[in-house]
Amino acid sequence: MGFRLRMTLAFAVLSLASVTIFTLLFLSSSYREFRADRITTVERMTHCLAGNIFWDMQTGDRQRVVEALDRFALGVPAPVPPVVMVLDLGGEIYASSLGPNLTDPAEDGNGHLASSLALIASGIEAGTAATLESAAGFITGAQVERDGRRLGTVLVDYPLSSIKRHFMDLFRVAVGYSLVLLLVLLGLGWLLGRQLVRPIDLLRARMQRVGAGDLSVDCAAVRGTDEIGALARGFEEMVAGLREKRLLEKEMLATERLAAVGQVAAGVAHEINNPLGGLLNAVSTLKHHGSDPKVLEKTMDLLERGLRQIQAIVSALLVQARVETHPLSRADLDDLQTLIHPQVSKKGIRLDWVCGLTERVPLPSTSVRQILINLLLNAIQAAPQGGQVGMVCQPQGSHLLLRITDDGPGIDEDHIQRLFEPFYSGTGGHGLGLWITYQTVSQLGGSIEVRRLEPGTEMEVRLPFLREEPMRGGEAPSRPVGAVVAEGARP
Repeated sequence: MGFRLRMTLAFAVLSLASVTIFTLLFLSSSYREFRADRITTVERMTHCLAGNIFWDMQTGDRQRVVEALDRFALGVPAPVPPVVMVLDLGGEIYASSLGPNLTDPAEDGNGHLASSLALIASGIEAGTAATLESAAGFITGAQVERDGRRLGTVLVDYPLSSIKRHFMDLFRVAVGYSLVLLLVLLGLGWLLGRQLVRPIDLLRARMQRVGAGDLSVDCAAVRGTDEIGALARGFEEMVAGLREKRLLEKEMLATERLAAVGQVAAGVAHEINNPLGGLLNAVSTLKHHGSDPKVLEKTMDLLERGLRQIQAIVSALLVQARVETHPLSRADLDDLQTLIHPQVSKKGIRLDWVCGLTERVPLPSTSVRQILINLLLNAIQAAPQGGQVGMVCQPQGSHLLLRITDDGPGIDEDHIQRLFEPFYSGTGGHGLGLWITYQTVSQLGGSIEVRRLEPGTEMEVRLPFLREEPMRGGEAPSRPVGAVVAEGARP
């Protein structure tokens, strides 16, 4: 339930309770005032009636007394005429507005005349009126007397139904006005709730924009001196802090990129300057001793090796290049085993080669061979003389598992975090092997994980199979890659 609806409902409940209480208090007060006013009016009229019929009772003209009682009953303001009767000094009915045949007070069907007789019996002072109230109405009595001579008592039985009918009319009018007032209050409550919730809606809309990444929001329309205004000012301060943070992050990112470019440039310059120095020395030797065939042959050999070293460094930087390739097969790995055989034989290393490929798999052979040769040469370099290097290539479900192990000394803790950085080496190499491997694995959407063994190191690569056989190594679809370095590794 929205805040606006809750506020409107709360205001509606409060308005309904207020109008109901006000209406009940008004009706209760009006009823008491009307009843008291009607009793006072009937008492005065009864006293006047007692004075008017004195002479008729003295002369014994009962018919005129009855006519006076009828006129009185019709003149009393009541929807239903009250019962009016005159009792003589003996307590007998002398005349009644109900007719000449009424002789028993209980026969009026009203139930109040019997109690009125008790009222008269209690003794009413001359010239005064007395009223007996009950749940069914009230009975007013007055003495018929003049100059100290008392002839009887006038009784007026005013029924409660007359008061109730007037009260119901008043109730219907009060309820009608109350409903109109309630509808007006509900409309005002809805408008007031809308006005109060409007700044909250504006602030929420701006928060949603900030959540979507838009920091150009302005809370000028929400500013104020109340609590919502204070909340808006706090939100603006937070957005301003986010803007500063974003600007700082951009500056830091630009700085990191420049630092990375500088690091790569410094590494390239360092790696290329070394062979360039030798090339310049070789050129200088040719200038001074170029006529000697032996010097010429040796110098040309130095020039060729230096140029090839520079070519290898530049080629390593072109890891993103598109290369023609074909799906990986067992023959590709057999060629790779033949290629590294001289290095294995030179160090007397025992090579444990396990290849589980029985058919072609949808992976670019050139990229997989590049990954394996870098990891295998790294392992051969780290393994001791006469040590052991292992290679496992095994299809598993929807990916290819490559695992390279060696029994070398492993890697120092200080080198772990920089393992896959370009031109970083802890063993004296050019520092591009693992960086190239990581970039190639990233291109294929795989992951590489490094674990410390006791002794040695294990590198595990998982390459997901492509949906279609790739035609170019560089056209493999890009997927997220995870590089996990655990315990220790070797650059």
